[in-house]
Amino acid sequence: MMQAEPNPPKLHRRQRRTITELPTAIGDNQGLTRDISASGLFIVQSSEQEIGSRIDFTVDLDTVSGKLKLCCEGRVVRIEKIDGKFGIGVKILSQTVKSFS
Repeated sequence: MMQAEPNPPKLHRRQRRTITELPTAIGDNQGLTRDISASGLFIVQSSEQEIGSRIDFTVDLDTVSGKLKLCCEGRVVRIEKIDGKFGIGVKILSQTVKSFS
């Protein structure tokens, strides 16, 4: 279930974030989004990434028209340690959408 962030922090964010858990993959590493916007997202997973690195990742979307895979290239802009996992803030650099069944 998606919901708008009730009181977003007053940071340098340009896009409104939507809190939602969507399945993600960075290579073979599976994770979940914590929030997503038009320009980026925050992924929680078990493997760490380096700040500044470019990554290819996917986000699975389940829509009324069927399942879609958002295929993206992004840049890691933030890392947080969360309950033994890693939170990864990613700025989206490019994206394409593919349908799958």
